[in-house]
Amino acid sequence: MKKFSDHIAIIGAGIAGLAAANFLQIKNIPCVVFERSKYLGEHGAGISISPNGINVLNELGLIEELRLISGNPKKAIFFSSSKKITAINVSTITTSRKSLHAILQNRYISNGGEIIYDHELKNINFDNLNLTFSNKINYQCAHILGCDGIKSDCRKQIFKDDKAPIYSGYSVWRSIIPNNQNDIEFYLGPNYHVVTYPINNKEVSFVAAIKEPKKNIESWKEKGNYKDLDKFLPNFILNKYSQLQDNSPIFKWGIYLRPDIGTYFKNHLTLLGDAAHPIVPFMGQGGCLALEDAYTFANLLNKNDKKFQNVQLKFQEMRLPRVLSIHKKSMRQAMLNHLSNPILVFIRNLLMKYTPIIRLRTQNIWNFDVKK
Repeated sequence: MKKFSDHIAIIGAGIAGLAAANFLQIKNIPCVVFERSKYLGEHGAGISISPNGINVLNELGLIEELRLISGNPKKAIFFSSSKKITAINVSTITTSRKSLHAILQNRYISNGGEIIYDHELKNINFDNLNLTFSNKINYQCAHILGCDGIKSDCRKQIFKDDKAPIYSGYSVWRSIIPNNQNDIEFYLGPNYHVVTYPINNKEVSFVAAIKEPKKNIESWKEKGNYKDLDKFLPNFILNKYSQLQDNSPIFKWGIYLRPDIGTYFKNHLTLLGDAAHPIVPFMGQGGCLALEDAYTFANLLNKNDKKFQNVQLKFQEMRLPRVLSIHKKSMRQAMLNHLSNPILVFIRNLLMKYTPIIRLRTQNIWNFDVKK
């Protein structure tokens, strides 16, 4: 059995885990990735990578490779119901999570990295940093990065009384459909908003966020159906994206809120991405924040000569205020997107059309400086 006592053990081969593995690797810091699944796969979903995420990926030299297989929209167009409000220029890459995962995985593996599959974490012995997995195999490591997503086992290891998530009142339906759309389109309506964007030159990600009292399951794999969309969305959207009726798989998931845990680390365990700070998706920043986390941790570790306690304190000091700020903005954005009062809708649309409010709301988020 291989020994990893001098390695950082990364739990989870999602965006946060694979990005962290790549950044540690280029800084010659030994690491290994453990993944609970038997193979790496993604459930047909799109992802929008805004300039802050692009800046991080650029540090790995992966941007041009990603652009070749992704959508590269030049504009984001906003509609109030069917009426166009405004359009803004964007510097965003829109792609599939599968494509982003594949590029991160291939780079890590091609440079000699290792992903150990079918290893679900069951216990961490913090006295000797021994990891026990569900297959009863044990490994010792130098530090642990919990990158295992919104239902993190690592998070549960250090917060035994982690409170149950609370349904936000919103659910999301998503699908990947054939379409040659070039730009990002936002449709804002009473109690719903829809965003669509190209993930390559022949497919579009369709995402409908709906204010829904029913508590849908929090799962990327839960099947939805066209009847759900027909119930909540106006005909002009369903007609424009009629491919939704053509047996395109539709998935739905409930959006749940988790209480802020106040810290991203304990002992020799540091949480990154959704494991540390699950965030509602209304500003499209979950994946980008995971990339930022990975870059920041590896950079701090390299600068601080692998002094983990110092790194953890500085990491939290840098990340916690930013994440909380973006989470609050995301919740406010949900409210603004789904306004139903005609007067408030009129004011919102007026501000969007005649002021730089959209640019101002995104500027602080997108201006993540990788050189800090």
